[in-house]
Amino acid sequence: MALSLVILGFIFVVGLCIGSFLNVVILRTVSEESIVFPASKCPKCQNPLKWYHNIPVLSYIFLRGKCAFCKEPISIQYPIVELLTAMLFIGLFIKYCNPFDPLFGLSMINPITLAQVLVYLFVLVITCLFIAIAGTDILEKKVADAHVIPVIILGILYSIVYSVVTFIAYTKANGMPKFDWTFISTCPVIYSLAAAILGFLIMEAISRLGLVTVGARAFGEGDSYIAAGIGAVFGGLLASVNVVENFFPIFQTLIATLILSGIIQIIITLPIFIKKLIVNKNWVTLGAVSVFIIYTIGYLCAQQLNWLINPVAYWSSTVVLLALGIFTCRELLCGLKENKAADALYLPFGPAMIAAALIVMFMV
Repeated sequence: MALSLVILGFIFVVGLCIGSFLNVVILRTVSEESIVFPASKCPKCQNPLKWYHNIPVLSYIFLRGKCAFCKEPISIQYPIVELLTAMLFIGLFIKYCNPFDPLFGLSMINPITLAQVLVYLFVLVITCLFIAIAGTDILEKKVADAHVIPVIILGILYSIVYSVVTFIAYTKANGMPKFDWTFISTCPVIYSLAAAILGFLIMEAISRLGLVTVGARAFGEGDSYIAAGIGAVFGGLLASVNVVENFFPIFQTLIATLILSGIIQIIITLPIFIKKLIVNKNWVTLGAVSVFIIYTIGYLCAQQLNWLINPVAYWSSTVVLLALGIFTCRELLCGLKENKAADALYLPFGPAMIAAALIVMFMV
């Protein structure tokens, strides 16, 4: 147990430090400054910070959330991002390396394979990029290409490296494999590329629905690239960690992630939005939102209970879900167009997609 706690403590400290760096990445992406130079400074008085002002979380506590020079409040973003990153680092380590039982009851740590370490490092890098994407989107309401494009590239590159390594290992053990449909249908590269394209097309289709109905995109173009990145990552990850012989499980994971992101976004804005719909007596939109939420919850519960194993049941229920989603989006877009005051309820959709992807990353 002592060894387990030491390892977790080390990972937690590393996560805090990486989280501190991610704060710099987020803020300097917004200000369009280099992430290397100049040295850390107060964004308000511009005074360079001492090394002891940059200790993750502890400096914020000891300084009582205020700058040591100008005494202006320090954004709560700093400790939140640091702690979130550290907790994700620990959670992903337990998930992908499985080093010990949940109660630390082992007398020694479980052996961790090189493959587990490589997968863990991959998901850590992706997680850091996800945090940078979400933070920038929250602050600036835009998705930085410097953050989202690497997610797509790394997802596809991971699947390529895994495929090459697996091919070499198989060839050494069994000789040259037969290049048939089975070989192609189990190649992670195919799944990563296909999932990236599908994620992009789904978000673009939903977004362009706004152009057709109200003359404005439902989501920003950056959200489509986030969906592509999520598809590329999960396509390669699922095809390598699990034995996947068709695209269906990856399609399910991608759809579940996008649905979950919609639920998260709705939960965040729902109380204020429903109040506004009631005040404006917009009963159609209120009904559409309510039915969509209830049906979506039922759909996800049915999946967890394995009620949708039958292809007919799955596809028919999915089509109904998409139809309800499209109708609800149309009603929401029309409502925003007719009532400009509702623009104040606008929140970027990227952070909800990132939150959903991180949740699914622990479930796949």
